[in-house]
Amino acid sequence: MYLPKEDIYNILKSLDYYVSQIQPDTFNELPAIIFYVSDNSVDLDLSNEIINQSIEVIIDIWAEDSVTASKVLNEVESIMRENLYKLSFSADIPNIGNVFHINTRFIK
Repeated sequence: MYLPKEDIYNILKSLDYYVSQIQPDTFNELPAIIFYVSDNSVDLDLSNEIINQSIEVIIDIWAEDSVTASKVLNEVESIMRENLYKLSFSADIPNIGNVFHINTRFIK
């Protein structure tokens, strides 16, 4: 079974933004990318061997303004697509104070 966390972290970190699996109470560095694997399920054949693996990754983008958040989204989508992940959902989330938030889902 493939465990994607380390690869996803390295993919996102290559964009040179703050990347973590844990959302801090306070953002000291923006833009920030927070991710987690929300689905890592497998399908088995009759011999109990893995024949398919479904991966879904939730990626939250946090930035100081909407334009920057959208720029980061564009970069995240591009690099994830290069790594065979497809953007399946993206939404602007109402901002908290002066921090803008985009929630995304990628599948593979």
